[in-house]
Amino acid sequence: MGNHQVIFLVLCTSLLFQNTIQQNVSFQLIREIDRYTPENFVLSVLNIEMILFEIHAAKAVESNNDLERSLIINFGYSEARQEVLDWGLRYKKASSAKFQMANKVAVSQKLPLSQKLRLVNEVLMTSAKKYDVTKDVRPSKLMDEWLSSHLDGVLANFVQEKKLNAGENIVAISGMTVTPLWASHFQSEINRYFVNNPGTGYASKDPTCVPMMHSLSSFETMSTDEAKGIYIPFSSANLGMLILLPRKGVTCKDILDNLNNQINVEYNDHKDVHLLLPIFKEKFDYNIAKFFNGINIEDTFKDSAFKSKAKIKINNFRVNHGIRFQPILRLEVVDDIDTGKTETFEVNRPFVFVIKDKINVYAVGRIENLDGLTDKVNCSKKYADL
Repeated sequence: MGNHQVIFLVLCTSLLFQNTIQQNVSFQLIREIDRYTPENFVLSVLNIEMILFEIHAAKAVESNNDLERSLIINFGYSEARQEVLDWGLRYKKASSAKFQMANKVAVSQKLPLSQKLRLVNEVLMTSAKKYDVTKDVRPSKLMDEWLSSHLDGVLANFVQEKKLNAGENIVAISGMTVTPLWASHFQSEINRYFVNNPGTGYASKDPTCVPMMHSLSSFETMSTDEAKGIYIPFSSANLGMLILLPRKGVTCKDILDNLNNQINVEYNDHKDVHLLLPIFKEKFDYNIAKFFNGINIEDTFKDSAFKSKAKIKINNFRVNHGIRFQPILRLEVVDDIDTGKTETFEVNRPFVFVIKDKINVYAVGRIENLDGLTDKVNCSKKYADL
């Protein structure tokens, strides 16, 4: 019994630590990107957190030979090994939910940190595959191709920076794309208007006619002073997507500034809802290194079992994160939907989405406009006539 209690306490501590990462780094990073990026963005929180953890853990291993030996022979430092297992489980869950991922962290091969990074990455991937009964954890060919095509250019700049700066330079590249496997059945497709946010400076001032997928299903909904939301479960991994629609006078930025409170609101009981989701795809390709300047990354890891006070500075952090909103099966296109007296949740204006489970956030996105992101379709009526 005592041994089970110890394991339970270690697990609880690890989960609390991962929540701390999300509050201290991820949400701060999202706010920084939201502040300086007026357009749409998609951010794989999981990929970024894993890269930061790998760097921190590698620095801890670099200064602790016993910890390094423990990871190699899988003995001792139970809290540290449990922490790696928990990261592996999150990676496995994302793979099961069809996240296609590829990450790379690079430092000079002459530095000891390079070997420690490889060790931590190997242990983490091994822990992910430990849970991989259905062989979901496998390299993403699509993301690997993207990573390879960009790695040479990034490392070329890396070499030039080393000539100017003899210190430690860290380069990170992260690729992710996900096409949600919705648990709810979508019955039809209909063309509707999406009201873009012209304040971004890029979107059309006129509403855009876009294809939308329609489902009449039982959903959990939520409500706050800033937004109304609906939770759409995925068919695997106990993950799902929370869609947050800002209320009148509220912006997506307001939602993201207060995201932690939004995602922790208790859901209402299941009820039948007509859900209308736009069909589109979006990619966010950006160097996010500058957004970490005002974030104390080291303080985030103060509760980690990997003890290190070494500073973390990533000189170049390129992400290419994307999402596809689309039905699993081809849908019949209809002209109208009879919603009757049943509640309707139509995503027809700027919104925020969060992919999450009960404990962790996996990805966050802000969609301000759909110009050029959907197939070109025609609506049966002019927007002014609606």
